[in-house]
Amino acid sequence: MKRLNKQELGRITELIEEDKSLKQISKDINRNKTTVYHHFRKIKGKTMQPIVIHGKNDELIGEFIGLFAGDGCIFTTNNYCYRTYLCFNTNEDKFVKDLIENVLLNLFKKKPMIFIREHRLNLCYCSKNIHTFIDKYLDWNRNSRKTYSVCLKDQEYSKRFIIGFIRGSLDSDGYLSEKKISFASVSSGLIENISQFLDILGLAYSVRLYKEKRPNRKDIYHINILKKDFNRFLELIKPRNIKGLYAPTGIRISERPVP
Repeated sequence: MKRLNKQELGRITELIEEDKSLKQISKDINRNKTTVYHHFRKIKGKTMQPIVIHGKNDELIGEFIGLFAGDGCIFTTNNYCYRTYLCFNTNEDKFVKDLIENVLLNLFKKKPMIFIREHRLNLCYCSKNIHTFIDKYLDWNRNSRKTYSVCLKDQEYSKRFIIGFIRGSLDSDGYLSEKKISFASVSSGLIENISQFLDILGLAYSVRLYKEKRPNRKDIYHINILKKDFNRFLELIKPRNIKGLYAPTGIRISERPVP
């Protein structure tokens, strides 16, 4: 029996990370299941180790929850693989690298799988524990799109969590330029969460509702940080997804300490 070569072993590992079955992998590389089995079990055994949440850093927890509220989704496959996704654009690769190294690895001690589909860069974890972790903080109507109703559960949150949540919300569904800082969402509950947290942090803002005229579209809420608190917002929140932006003070806000 001819041994698997380096390219075949690499391809098997990729397919296992995509949660492909032994049968699917064997068909893909045109090898019988007996030949593939040993390497399949060796890698599969490693990937099935449950992720442990290292939840002592409230700021990083808040940041992850804010990111998920804006750009995340979860679902369970037919073979009960609990998948959690964070979805970004491929031009956000530097931000995603920072996110993996300084947030996800600190929380989960494991890198996510990375899938690139056209212009989308998707991070994925297969973990029931992460599903449970998210459920501790967020509610939404599971019978419709998460975006429409997602919001934080009614409980006490620390100031560090609040700062992280605002950062994650801005980095996912927000807008940041040298002249504007804003949040947008169709979820009134999420907008209320962000507004309450900005009040706690003493940051001035305005809220407006854009009434959608097109059919089958949701009205969208916008929160804008007032100009007088622009610099204080940047200094306190320290956004990650800034693409080399300079604040009006001339300070490059990409040079930020890791929390």
